[in-house]
Amino acid sequence: MNPLVTAVLVLLLGAALCLLPMRNWLRASVGLASQVLATGLVWLAVVPVLLGAPELFVEMPWGYPIGAVRFRLNALGAFFLSWSLPMTLLGGVYAVGYLRKYFNSTRHLGVHFGLLNMISVSFLMVYTGEHAVTFLMGWEIAALSAWLLVIWDYTNQKVRFAGFNYLVSTHIGLIFLVAAFMILYAQTQSWYLDDWGDWMSAHPGTIRNTVFLLLLTSFGLKSAFFPFHSWLPRAHAAAPAHVSALMSGVIHKAGLFALLHFLLIQGKPDAWMGWALIAFSVTSAVIGGLYTVGQRDLKRLLGYSSTENVGIAGIGFGMGTLGLAWDVPGLVALGFAGGMLHVLNHAFFKCQLFYAAGAVYQVKHSVDIEHLGGLAKLMPLTSLSFLVGGIAISALPPFNGFASEFLIYSGLFTGETISVWAKLMLIGVATLLAFVGAVSALSITRAYGVIFMGHARDTTLPDGHEPSGWMLTPLLIHTAGTVLLGLMPVLGLMLVAAPTRLFLHAVPETSALQAMQGVHDVLGRVSLISVAVAGLIVLAWTAVWGLRRTLRRQAPTTGPTWGCGYSAGSARLQYTGSSFSKDFSQNYQGVMALLKRQKAPTGYFPDDAYVVTDCVDAVERRLYNVIGHGDESASLISKLMHEDDPRLAFALGLAAVVAIAALVVLAEGALP
Repeated sequence: MNPLVTAVLVLLLGAALCLLPMRNWLRASVGLASQVLATGLVWLAVVPVLLGAPELFVEMPWGYPIGAVRFRLNALGAFFLSWSLPMTLLGGVYAVGYLRKYFNSTRHLGVHFGLLNMISVSFLMVYTGEHAVTFLMGWEIAALSAWLLVIWDYTNQKVRFAGFNYLVSTHIGLIFLVAAFMILYAQTQSWYLDDWGDWMSAHPGTIRNTVFLLLLTSFGLKSAFFPFHSWLPRAHAAAPAHVSALMSGVIHKAGLFALLHFLLIQGKPDAWMGWALIAFSVTSAVIGGLYTVGQRDLKRLLGYSSTENVGIAGIGFGMGTLGLAWDVPGLVALGFAGGMLHVLNHAFFKCQLFYAAGAVYQVKHSVDIEHLGGLAKLMPLTSLSFLVGGIAISALPPFNGFASEFLIYSGLFTGETISVWAKLMLIGVATLLAFVGAVSALSITRAYGVIFMGHARDTTLPDGHEPSGWMLTPLLIHTAGTVLLGLMPVLGLMLVAAPTRLFLHAVPETSALQAMQGVHDVLGRVSLISVAVAGLIVLAWTAVWGLRRTLRRQAPTTGPTWGCGYSAGSARLQYTGSSFSKDFSQNYQGVMALLKRQKAPTGYFPDDAYVVTDCVDAVERRLYNVIGHGDESASLISKLMHEDDPRLAFALGLAAVVAIAALVVLAEGALP
């Protein structure tokens, strides 16, 4: 039997067993065991494909009207499966520690671990499905499973609202996806994606352009591109830490896979598609990065950074699309390899950061940046992991975020023969990407400095300590991956080389080899830079350690501290996150809508005064304003349309009839 089919059966069986009446620890064990077995089976299939073996193909007979269902594992699906299932398994391991307090309660944990299995099943269906129905089934299984995982704490109204927001957003995306599929079926009379690809390759024009825009909107909603991102920070803030990590690092990457898959099968794209994708992605990267600077909630901050990073990957894909349109193999290789490598790297460091945030929440019961502080001494491993992930997400050497963004920069500053205006446009994109990196560095410096440095700002919170081994193990594994892929990015190239070559299938073999060699050479330079920076870090740390050891042998000199005339010190006399980023935030108030709540002190001895600032989502706020105005308009119309005055109702009805008649006439005129 095909190992992928066996993996699906194992996951379904494990999910079913998790629902049986037994102890919670046994349910968790069954869920993890099935995940381990399924991951091993999937690796048996995907590793040979990534190394150059033929694609795997499975066809199963089915009844009318679906027909035979087909599954195909090519290098692109193998790349996504190679890390999606192992990271879901690590999320399950983290869940054991995160949900440990529920193990002896009446709460049924089997549902939670069963849903993690269903997430893995959805990956296998989406990443291998060649039939529209199975693709949509996998898409919907992922959406519903993620929604149920998000609302774990369903007794909390904010959690229920965040889950509802996610559910509505993902199904709006499904509407656009189904619309595109309906158009393609109408043109081909086929449910198979490869038949759609053949038709799109042979029929460039208005219909293909319409399908592209519908798919781009659907996949943008799935992957939380701006302005379709508003569900993401709410869902991440509400969900358990491991669910937030999997949603950001793994689950919503299905949208990027689908985008790549349709770019691959549609044939040679038009140049405007590449520019549209780049514009869409640059906007997401810039706005997502800006929103990270003003967040108080650490998990919301990390959620907005996902919008930023899918935008960065999208820049690479847009650049590769331009290379396909212009017949420039070097640009194709750098764009798609850089984008896919960034998808992989983002999965590593974003899960790592969410796991660190979850560890902070477990011990402090808060992820409000303004209430935390001084955790570096109490949680050294968590602190170090967050710092490594923060450096990686800022695209600084020697960690993996630097490697993938360096590839994208190399493509933007391409030396290929293209028009001067195109080169200037790409250089402008590189400038904005550099700005995004600087903003990300500011954001992560703010978060790390306020949370882990200094002293505790709220002494009413519990004392900090390292989380359990169940939570530390996935955190440290992701940290090791972030370091390894930064120092040796060629390891990442081993995973992305095969799917990148798929986009070079129409290029002469010699040109394709030269293009891939160019990617290898760029990553070789990245490796040298990262190793050199890592060496400098080790030397600096060794020097500081030696100096401290020397000074420790000397008798310390003590004396009173000059307090500037103020002797009543307090842990609150430290920078807050808001004050840290205030100067920057004020420059972008048009994008970063700041909400301030304050109560001025009164009397000679005020005991209740505060100033609270927070950055709210301008898109979400505008959306709710529109809905609110629409509700007011509907109420006004309903008041006017009373029984004594039917004139307005008659006028509206007549206008509707005229509009429908006009559309019918236009449609008949457009028919051949």
